[in-house]
Amino acid sequence: MGVAPDHPGTPDESAPSVEQAFSLLATGVQRQLWRMSWTHLRPIQVEAIRTITESDRHCVIAAETASGKTEAAFLPILSKICDEPTGSVRAMYVGPLRALINDQFRRVEDLCGYLEMPVYRWHGDVEASSKNKLLRVPAGVLLITPESLESLFVNRSAQLPALFGGLRYVVIDELHAFLGSERGLHLQSLLARLRYAPSAGRPSFRVVGLSATIGDMNVACAFVERDGPGKVVVIQSPVEGKELRYRLHAYVGSAGDVQPEGGTDEADHVELATMRQVAQDLVEHCRGSSNLVFTNAKGDLEIYADLCRDVCRTEGLPDSFLVHHGSLSKEIREDAEAEMKSGRPRTTLCSSTLELGIDIGSVRMVGQIGPPWSVAGFKQRLGRSGRRDDEPRIGRMYIVCRDLGAEAELLDRLHLELIQAIAITELLLEGWVEPLRPASCDLSTLTHQIISNIAETGGLGAAELYERLCKVGPFREADPALFARLLRCLGSRDVVEQTAQGDLILGLLGERLRSERDFYAAFLTPDEFTVLHGERNIGTLPLRIVPKPGEHIILAGRRWKVTLVDLDRAEVHVAPAIGRKRPLFLGGPGEIHDRVRERMREVLIDSRAYPYLNSVGAQLLGHARAAAAEAGVTDRPLITVSDRRTLWFTWAGTRKQTTLVAMFAAAGVAATDRGVAVEVEAPFDDVRACIGSFVNAPAAAESIAAHVQPKHRRKYDRLFSDDLLDVAIARDVLDCAGAIATCARYFDELR
Repeated sequence: MGVAPDHPGTPDESAPSVEQAFSLLATGVQRQLWRMSWTHLRPIQVEAIRTITESDRHCVIAAETASGKTEAAFLPILSKICDEPTGSVRAMYVGPLRALINDQFRRVEDLCGYLEMPVYRWHGDVEASSKNKLLRVPAGVLLITPESLESLFVNRSAQLPALFGGLRYVVIDELHAFLGSERGLHLQSLLARLRYAPSAGRPSFRVVGLSATIGDMNVACAFVERDGPGKVVVIQSPVEGKELRYRLHAYVGSAGDVQPEGGTDEADHVELATMRQVAQDLVEHCRGSSNLVFTNAKGDLEIYADLCRDVCRTEGLPDSFLVHHGSLSKEIREDAEAEMKSGRPRTTLCSSTLELGIDIGSVRMVGQIGPPWSVAGFKQRLGRSGRRDDEPRIGRMYIVCRDLGAEAELLDRLHLELIQAIAITELLLEGWVEPLRPASCDLSTLTHQIISNIAETGGLGAAELYERLCKVGPFREADPALFARLLRCLGSRDVVEQTAQGDLILGLLGERLRSERDFYAAFLTPDEFTVLHGERNIGTLPLRIVPKPGEHIILAGRRWKVTLVDLDRAEVHVAPAIGRKRPLFLGGPGEIHDRVRERMREVLIDSRAYPYLNSVGAQLLGHARAAAAEAGVTDRPLITVSDRRTLWFTWAGTRKQTTLVAMFAAAGVAATDRGVAVEVEAPFDDVRACIGSFVNAPAAAESIAAHVQPKHRRKYDRLFSDDLLDVAIARDVLDCAGAIATCARYFDELR
């Protein structure tokens, strides 16, 4: 019916019928479904109703976007708690985005139409009166972000027992967004504190996780129930068999063909002429319908939006292009969301902010400019189109390649962005998704929770703190010795101090960190300047790359000239302009899995054609395969580039590549990660000898980690000594075993 067949937590009983499932719902919920004109329940909803109403087990509901996961969770949950609406929050929904919480708030409120069940939101945009009402009379359903839940622990600790003492259900939406990240560890810690901390009244609640893209169900189950993942019930929808209409458009261009325009220096690094070709096609592909177009970088998003508007002006078409990303003001983002929901044809160029399930109405096509970093992310994005049962999913990918000629470097002649796009497409069509790896030694988030626990309690002993966070909580990788080292380091920085009675309290720096506006988030938020046009907030730019007065930028898809930079107020004032320049934002490429890189190698070896490629893409693929065959990069991985430079084609993922580069550095040899290869500043024979030494006499992981840069990757990494950072990097960033296996495989291939 809809349950994963091989997971150990799956029940053996036969699936219930729709009528049986409907009969398990409370009368008020049934009446509301009739009023909403529901004519049937989907398989995952039927199975979720049975599992949640007739058992006491945690569960994960995995199904395609727009498949009714929210209702699958809340129909039975509301039925179970409808007889006790007050006295405590009875069900808590945790979502990764405020906008998503706002959407789900309306859906849950609708389901409560015939129930006396209050529904509340809690995040930074919610009015104080609503929050105070919940605090006065805790009740019903609460929708909240992890960061707002954190603020309750720190600022409302005395009210936690009343708020959550009778909590029975926690629903985690977009579960994949939390797996393997700081926010995931943070949320796990908060839930452990809710479940076990005396101040929360020790509620006994069940967890229901919801997701559309989970690569490894065991990781998801372990997130939901760390101590008994095999007991978690997995409910999966049948493969929907929805039609996918897909095209990969490749383009050839050269930055040398671009002439600077007045007031700009954009010819540097930007293939503007080819980008105009992409924009021309985007306007044609998106005309008359609502669409989403994703890019990997906010700067690309902004300049493509500007180019599309240029095309519309030139062709006398209405401007139907919008912009949406995390560096824009809330008002501009909300305006874009409202326009998408209006029913008028609109296309939004966006970053990952619209990857999750925010309600933006019906989307005909999803575009992707540049190769995505992961199959999971691409699948999530494609899932935004064809949400209605009778609609196909329509996807297009746009890849810009450079025609550098036969004299270009080998890596450039392989057209690796196109090859990566094909590899991810093929893996998507096969149904494969990256299994996420849980964070194993995140000392930054552990430090965040140390500060939070002390702020909540006013002070507690080191043994109790270790019990809360590491034995009961999610930080199991920190053994007592490492935890003691961390506390000593934090003590030396005056983050914590110890009283004469032995309790840990916050030191001066700890108090300052606790009082910072962004404390409630466990992840790093960069310092930013606000961009203003008059009194209107346009968005933000990173502090480190703010433009100078007189320079031009594109932001919110509009052209601006900087008129004033106010360092004291951290403001950039702008005025409309004719010139343009791509804005710069912090951030780099995402982590690429080994399987993606392996499939890229297979694409170059293979001879088959891909029907979704346009003619330019097919031609470039042929050129890339010819270059790979000529150089022998798929079967002779070590390639001499010059007397002092060697390329080693590892075809390994980001984590192994990072480890191999650090291993060369530890051996005193300079090396650079070039994606599918490691470029080593040494002759062929020396590189070969180095690889042999990695296999026969591997260095200790922490000594390798000492050569990884940058070291400060997370919010509180700056607080740690180098030796502690090396421990964290060795366990959480590197893959020493995998890197050594890659080295050994090189010698196996020579035999």
